[in-house]
Amino acid sequence: MPYAGSGDIKLYYEVIGQGDPLVLIMGYGHHSLHWGDLPQQIAKINYQVVVMDNRGVGRSDKPDMPMSIAMMADDVCSVMDVAGLTKASVFGVSMGGLIAQVFAFNHPDRLYNLVLGCTFPGGSHTAPTDPEGMRILFDYDYLGKMTPEQRSMTVFRFFCSEEFIETNKGAFDYYHRVTNEYPTPLHIFKRQSEAISMEDTWDRLPSIKAPTMVISGTDDRLVNFKNSELLAKRIPGAELTLLQDKRHGFFIEAVDSTRIFINGFMKRRSQR
Repeated sequence: MPYAGSGDIKLYYEVIGQGDPLVLIMGYGHHSLHWGDLPQQIAKINYQVVVMDNRGVGRSDKPDMPMSIAMMADDVCSVMDVAGLTKASVFGVSMGGLIAQVFAFNHPDRLYNLVLGCTFPGGSHTAPTDPEGMRILFDYDYLGKMTPEQRSMTVFRFFCSEEFIETNKGAFDYYHRVTNEYPTPLHIFKRQSEAISMEDTWDRLPSIKAPTMVISGTDDRLVNFKNSELLAKRIPGAELTLLQDKRHGFFIEAVDSTRIFINGFMKRRSQR
């Protein structure tokens, strides 16, 4: 298995395809397998896709120690180093989008294009989350009383619409399997939550120079899509793409649209 080292931490990653490099950064408590079919679909249209497990999740090390968003942005550099990438475009979703923002601040010389999915700036400027969404994210006692399948379905209903779940039963089966194949320990949820609570990118957003696209579903109850509107207004020249009636897992439910919009953005920016 391919691993990169970041300090004393081993980080799992994979490289798929050939072409323009694109690094995918997953969100809170999730790992690289949760992207579903998107990495393979993007790789098929001539991209070198790098997927990684953030520290604490998937097949990366899971120490119970403080972590920060800046630390996880540095981890992206470590993976790029081992993968032989001097520069890459970066696509992060949810907490991964927060990591991608900090990567753009701290490592601008290593960034081509920036795609921010269903994410937020942190701090007081973050648009509020649906109360039930907050419970799903941070009420560990509530989730702990469920069976593994109940927990997976409860979270998945915030990722995808009921209609999608009814007509794509294999998508939930896959989500449940990979979630429980590499479970995220409770201490990692708490450490990642602490890292999120300490980050506030608002004041630094106007300093982002990389071409940026912000993308979100308008029915996202975990991260209010108003956050995407705020980010797009705050980042100079950013493009905003809103997927109507899609939820937090728009990259699962609308995988074809996600691929098309990202590819279109990347091609437009490469021609400027």
